[in-house]
Amino acid sequence: VVSTQSTGHCCMCIKCVLKMDHHCPWVGNCVGFTNYKYFVLFLTYTCVYTLFIVLCCIPYITSVWKQRSDDPLNFHVLILFLIALVFFLTVLGLYSFHIYLLLHNKTTLESSRAPCFRGGFEDSKHYDLGGFENFKQVFGDMPHLWALPVFTSKGNGFEFDTRAYTSTQTDVPGDRYSSVP
Repeated sequence: VVSTQSTGHCCMCIKCVLKMDHHCPWVGNCVGFTNYKYFVLFLTYTCVYTLFIVLCCIPYITSVWKQRSDDPLNFHVLILFLIALVFFLTVLGLYSFHIYLLLHNKTTLESSRAPCFRGGFEDSKHYDLGGFENFKQVFGDMPHLWALPVFTSKGNGFEFDTRAYTSTQTDVPGDRYSSVP
C-alpha cells in the first residue's frame, strides 16, 4: 500500500484516509480529501440556518417583551431562540477555525504539528499557496459550483501543489541539512 505525505490512519474507521483532517463523530465518518468541501459546506449551511432562526425570533421576542404577554408560546419561542443562538455560536467557532485552516491549506492534524518531510525538515507552510489558491484547492475552479455539494476539489489526493522555493539557503528548508557550507 502506497502512503502519501498527508495520508492518515483513522483508528475509528480502521482505514487510511487521503489528506485526513479528522474523524467527525457527528457525521460518523472521517473528513479528508474526498469530503472536506462537503464538511465546510455543512458548517456554512448550519451557521446560516441557525442565524436565520435567531434573526427570525428576535422580532417576536421583542414584541412579546413590550406587551408582557403570558402566552405559553412565548416560552417556546424563547427556548428556540436560546438553543439556536448557542448552536450558532458553537458552530461559528468551529466554522471559523476550519476557514482559517482552509485558507492556510492545513488539516486539523497539521494545525497541532507541522508535517515532516524527507530530509527531516518540518514546514508548516509547505502546502500554503496563498488564501485564494488554497480555497480553490478545496472548492475547485468553477465559482458557480462552490456553494453546491458536488465534488470539485483539485487533484487526485495523492499529490498536492506546494510553494515554490527559490534557490536561496533561507528559503529552502532542506538546505539546512546539506553538507554544503
